[in-house]
Amino acid sequence: MQNIPQKGEHGYTDAHKKAQLFKTFIFFLLPAVIFIVGYATSRTRLNMFTVVAVVGCLPACKELVNVIMFCRRRSIPQDLYAELERHTGGMEHAYELVLTTYEKNYPIHSLVIRGNEVAGYTTLKNADLKPVEAHVTKTLKENGISGVHVHVFADLKAYLDRVDALAKKDPEDIPFTPDERYPSLNREQLIRGLILALSL
Repeated sequence: MQNIPQKGEHGYTDAHKKAQLFKTFIFFLLPAVIFIVGYATSRTRLNMFTVVAVVGCLPACKELVNVIMFCRRRSIPQDLYAELERHTGGMEHAYELVLTTYEKNYPIHSLVIRGNEVAGYTTLKNADLKPVEAHVTKTLKENGISGVHVHVFADLKAYLDRVDALAKKDPEDIPFTPDERYPSLNREQLIRGLILALSL
């Protein structure tokens, strides 16, 4: 059985979309079955089965919203993934994120973490990326990780140049006390986890 990509891995967007479609179908199917059973047994819609079926549609609608949010998103193409992986492979990294701020969602196709540096790549053109950079920095600081510089690039070459420069840097000796919630994670893994938590 093929492993299902997890959040932050290549292929997650397409896999998540399929899983959400199936889940939404099941969530709508159950209230429909309950309603039909109630109608078949009482020959009227005015019964408790109808109430249960209507209430049962609420989680289904919640799942439908998730499907709608992902319907226009796709996993990054295999050739782009292969190129990114050649540059990011040796560092803590993530793919196919949709970082959420209070005002807007930002698709981040690739992201690397090295010491106090976080670099991301998006295909959003002519967009102000400062809000998402500030939001990630603020979230990390609120979770006890300060001094991190976040930069999101809209140009692939500039991003890859930055990733290559980070890869050549010697690891920084940054004081770090493991988070008691995730004692097995090092600092860069914890930063990755916190950023993943911001992503849809």
